Amino acid sequence: MKSSVSAQNFLDDSRLTEDIFHELKSIVASILSSVELIVLYDGKAMGSKITRQAESIKSQVIELDFQLQNIRTIQYMLTKTFQLKRKTTNVLFFLGQLIREEPYHQLLSPAVEIQSAKIPVEANIDEPVMRQLILNLFFWMNRHSPTHQLPKMVFSFEPGYFQIKGSFYTNYIFSAPLKSTEKGDTEIIHQPVCQMMSYFAALHDGTFEIVAEPEKNVEVLVKIPCRS
Repeated sequence: MKSSVSAQNFLDDSRLTEDIFHELKSIVASILSSVELIVLYDGKAMGSKITRQAESIKSQVIELDFQLQNIRTIQYMLTKTFQLKRKTTNVLFFLGQLIREEPYHQLLSPAVEIQSAKIPVEANIDEPVMRQLILNLFFWMNRHSPTHQLPKMVFSFEPGYFQIKGSFYTNYIFSAPLKSTEKGDTEIIHQPVCQMMSYFAALHDGTFEIVAEPEKNVEVLVKIPCRS
């Protein structure tokens, strides 16, 4: 059987990215499963080198899995099918679940601090979008940090909002403190991922700010309205 398929309007079909997304998710799941078997069965027999290699592959596959989520979200936005689904959420419970979520727990737990709140804190958020904002921030900071220095993320609660404070040291050189709202900002602030994180914060009536210090210390402040 022979069939002729026209490629003229294939990008107009919104199912294209969704189909590719599910195919890649299956491949990622298969690779991750194989790597875990390497660590479990071969690591002890062949020494620590194969274990380190397998852990490195695992980390990269985890980020690939996360980036696929970005692709799907962006595609929804481009095709005008994105719908923000905000609901009242217990922020402490949501953050605790995210930090314990597999496969991100091993990466996030050493870098994250959740400060306690005396009373329950609630926010009107779209949980998947907020999850993407937080994960994007972590992976972005990790990508720009020296390999031996882990970025830090602190979640704190102030009257009227909860704050995500990310901090890391980078190889970018700054001559003066900078904020993301000022003219003349460096390229680290104008990367597309920063614009996307800022957009995700704005969807929740929040703010996204980057402050780069002269000694190369970079701080990211995300503030999202909440009530307690």
